Amino acid sequence: MKRFTFIFLILTLLAFTNTSYAEFSFNNISQSDFLLKQGETNLVLPGEYFEIKINEKDNSNFSIDYDKSLVELTREESLPDSKIYYFKVISDKTSYTKIVAKSNKENLKPLTYDVYISTPHDIPLVTIKDIHDNPEKFVNKFVRLNARFLGWSRPTNTNDIWGALVTKSDTVIEDNTGAAFISGTNFMYKTDSAVSFIAKVKPDEKAGFEIRLVKLLK
Repeated sequence: MKRFTFIFLILTLLAFTNTSYAEFSFNNISQSDFLLKQGETNLVLPGEYFEIKINEKDNSNFSIDYDKSLVELTREESLPDSKIYYFKVISDKTSYTKIVAKSNKENLKPLTYDVYISTPHDIPLVTIKDIHDNPEKFVNKFVRLNARFLGWSRPTNTNDIWGALVTKSDTVIEDNTGAAFISGTNFMYKTDSAVSFIAKVKPDEKAGFEIRLVKLLK
């Protein structure tokens, strides 16, 4: 009860302030979204470009192991303190694969990046209420949603906002079934109509789940 009162107060206060919203554009997605991360499954779409960045502390040389039937190493770049390897997905087959960077220094462990290649249509289309009613079914999975981004505006059809509020840059999304907070946005998005996007559902002890934006779909 205290949590919903807190959320209501925030939305009420912001309703009387001049909140600045980013002009919605698919180009507003930061390039860092295409930088692979260790310790999690990275979603990439067919034809998409992505990269890995390796910080160099002792001028190590790296060999890169990857499935050449799924991805292509297009180029590499050496910077003063790091190396960047650029890839392109060349397969439209749904696949799990790994990219492994091995150093020539025996004391350094290989760097492993988990990659999931999928077309958007192979990712399940769900509603906000689907996630709210059965979060365990979707935790740590990618889902596809069609929803409006409300910024910090109050939802139109409900007083409840489900899911975890992680940071002050989180925004609110709403579809025909409910509203929820969404994290992972680089801008305070606000749209007039529903937008299709891919998100990942993460566990949250207090709110039950967190929805994190992964990719906007054109």
